[in-house]
Amino acid sequence: MSTQQQPARQGDETTPAGTVGGMPAGGVPAGAVPADGGTVATGPATGPATGPATAPGDGSPRQDTNKVFRLPGPVVLWWGWLVFVVANLVDLAIQGHDKTSFQIAVGLVAVTGVVYACALRPRVIADDDGLTLRNPVRDYRVPWGRVGEIYLGESVQVRCSPGETAGGKLLHSWALYSPRRSRLKAEVRGRRWDRNLTSRPGGYGRLPSEAREAMKQHPAEVMAREIQSMAQKARQRGAADGPVVASWAWSSLAAVLVPALALVLVIVLR
Repeated sequence: MSTQQQPARQGDETTPAGTVGGMPAGGVPAGAVPADGGTVATGPATGPATGPATAPGDGSPRQDTNKVFRLPGPVVLWWGWLVFVVANLVDLAIQGHDKTSFQIAVGLVAVTGVVYACALRPRVIADDDGLTLRNPVRDYRVPWGRVGEIYLGESVQVRCSPGETAGGKLLHSWALYSPRRSRLKAEVRGRRWDRNLTSRPGGYGRLPSEAREAMKQHPAEVMAREIQSMAQKARQRGAADGPVVASWAWSSLAAVLVPALALVLVIVLR
């Protein structure tokens, strides 16, 4: 099935996807399309601006330290589930004193470990030196000098530029998922706002053009563009190269596997 690449919006102009400022960025040819038919997130960020800090001594611009990118939905899901679990555990502690109640309690704790790993833990962290992609059980550390392109498919993806390790590897962010249907709905809603076919948010018409464009995009798309802008600035200031480091999230694995093993033992030994 063929796919057509979407242009990246930048204010009232359009910039071909796969380029930054009209030039290919990160070693990816202009017009490149990911295998899943996503788009390349390029151009300056249209989300909240990240004010550059100044590195001591040399006066060169630096990124804000530890800027975290994540969607609010999974965080809300985590806290809602946590309230549900605590309420049920309190009820079981008061009223349930049999083996079945104990099995239900262990089962709730086991599911909580999975919800923690899949909803609360995933995030993308940008700092002075690079990106950290935290997924449910696997983490990736990518120096700014190795961030080649930011793609937007079903999730935000980072293409590693050639280097000592993981050259050309495409890393997926579990935290910044962006279903194609949701992005299309956001775009259609933005067009209706522009045509006055539906009620606009308060003060929409008085917002700067970049802010209006950001409101018409999926949150993951806004974050992808901001990360791409940060990577471009880091390359311009000569960001250091280095290996791409992958590691297991042992705490997350323990949160999932230990309660699951306990649940199996409780069921088998009943």
